[in-house]
Amino acid sequence: MELLLSAISSGGLAGMANQYMCLLILAVAARLDLIKLAAPVGFMESWWFIAVVALFWILTVLPAYSTLLSPGVMNVVNAITNLLSGFVVPISGALLTLASVGVIAEMHPELYHLLETLRIFSPDGKSVGLVGWMVAGGGALTATALTGARFLAKPAVSTATGSVASVSAPAYATLENAGAVLLMALAYVLVRVNPWLVVGLLAVMALTTLAILVWAVYQLWKLGKGIGRLVRMIETHPRAGLAVVAEFLVWGWGRLLWGEWAGGLARFVLWALWLITVLFALPALGAGLAALLAAVPPLAFVASLLMMAVEVASVVVGLYIGLRGAGSLMAQLQERVVAVA
Repeated sequence: MELLLSAISSGGLAGMANQYMCLLILAVAARLDLIKLAAPVGFMESWWFIAVVALFWILTVLPAYSTLLSPGVMNVVNAITNLLSGFVVPISGALLTLASVGVIAEMHPELYHLLETLRIFSPDGKSVGLVGWMVAGGGALTATALTGARFLAKPAVSTATGSVASVSAPAYATLENAGAVLLMALAYVLVRVNPWLVVGLLAVMALTTLAILVWAVYQLWKLGKGIGRLVRMIETHPRAGLAVVAEFLVWGWGRLLWGEWAGGLARFVLWALWLITVLFALPALGAGLAALLAAVPPLAFVASLLMMAVEVASVVVGLYIGLRGAGSLMAQLQERVVAVA
């Protein structure tokens, strides 16, 4: 049971991150003899498999980051590649599960006899047995379920935080790729200690995804109610409603329209600093790092991705602050309107 559940959990981790990055890390690790794969999935360390997975990884990652440069067509390409990748999740989950069976058994020789007892692989070790396909199906089902929950959470989180596609797409791509590296490395370490820890890791990640989904849906419901109140405010008290919109777009501006000079000016200064940081400071810092690391292309590429992630995060934080400030102002103005009425 320990071997089966830990293998299914390892395959299910593909649903929490970029599946192609997970496969790529596993394939490269096997190619470098860091891990040993069972014969039926030995093809995963072949150069042709690594090249195919790397190609699919590039096809899913580049459109997400290209939305920052050309949001029109690349948003469509990004949506299509993400949709098509969803159909590949069961395959990648099954492959990772089957690979994990051999890796875990290799690390823990006391579990190796289960491979023969349960007939996970054929007696000659060159094909997958009936139990092996059932275990692979469990990993595929787990990965698909987690991918579905993550897919549903994305638009809800984007709407709740006020981020648009050109901002959220690269942010999600960065998180998914970073998550793939972190989860695969963590799974490797945990398997060496105790395979049951991988089961615990999957349970924690699944609960975290469910919690994020519930939070995002709740925030989406609150946002919908807030938009309804704002529309009614614009209809009945145009000045108050337009002040709330102004507060979201330019922090402090809505408060200044209502004579809150101290708080309005402070927020306006913060908004100006945030805008300068996003439009000038971060791009200049990124260009400087790229020029400094130009002699080492891999480091320059990683630095560019990190700076892009920082800039995307800064934009999301700014939108969130504007949304919270507008909500706070709307609550205050509603009280004033009621008091006046």
